[in-house]
Amino acid sequence: MIGEKTRQVLKQWTTGLSGQSVFVLVVSTVLIILFHENGSSSFFRVHFMKYFGPSSYRGLYPAFYWYLSCFVILGLIPFFLGRVCLGMGARDMGVGFGDWRFGLKAVVFLFLIFLPILVGVSFMPSFHAKYPLFAEARLSPEHFIIYQLAYVVYFIGWEFIFRGFMLFGLRPKLGYHAVFIQMIPFALLHFGKPQIETLAAVFAGVLLGYLALRARSFWYGWLLHALVAVSNDLLAIMHKSWF
Repeated sequence: MIGEKTRQVLKQWTTGLSGQSVFVLVVSTVLIILFHENGSSSFFRVHFMKYFGPSSYRGLYPAFYWYLSCFVILGLIPFFLGRVCLGMGARDMGVGFGDWRFGLKAVVFLFLIFLPILVGVSFMPSFHAKYPLFAEARLSPEHFIIYQLAYVVYFIGWEFIFRGFMLFGLRPKLGYHAVFIQMIPFALLHFGKPQIETLAAVFAGVLLGYLALRARSFWYGWLLHALVAVSNDLLAIMHKSWF
C-alpha cells in the first residue's frame, strides 16, 4: 500500500501534467537516447561497415544509416506510438498541412532573412571546414545530390520529434510553454557543432516551435530547416571551390 505521504509527493510531481504529457516526455527522452547511442554514423562504422564491399558511394553509407535512423527512430516510431498508445490522429501531431498559406509565406520570409546570415557565416573557417558533414558528398554532383536527398529525409525525423510529437503532444496541457520544453533537447543535441550554431539553436528552437503551432504543422519547420541546411552545404562547397 502506498502511504499518504508518498501519495502527496506523487501528486506534487504530476500537478499540471497529464498522462499524455508524461508519456510524451518519457518516450521522447528514451527515443533521443536510443538515436544518439545507436543511430550515429560512428555506430554504423563500428558495427556494420565491414559487411559492405567497395563502392563509389561506400563513404556515404554511414550518412545514409544516420539519416535513415533519425527518420525511423525520431519520426516513424513516435508517430506510431502517438497513434496507438495515445490515440492521436496525424493532425493532432502536426502532420497535416495546417494553415499552408501562412506556413509557406513564413518559410519564404524567414529563409530570405537567414540567407544573408548564412552567406556571412560561411566565410568562417569552422563552417566551410565542417560542411558538408561527409567529405564524400563533394566527390561529384551526383554524390552531392544523393547525399542531400538523404539529408532532407533526416530532417523529417529531426523536426517531428521536437515540433511534432513533443510540441503537439504537450500543448493540450502546457499550452505555448511546450515551445520552450522542446527547445531544450533540440539545442543540447547541437553539442559538437560550432558554438555559434549551438547558441543559435536556442533561438531557432523557439522560432520553429512557434511556427509549427501557428501553422498547425511541423512540415514548415522541416522545409525551412532543410533549405537552410542544403544552402549551408552549397555555400561551403562554393568556398572550397572559389576561395
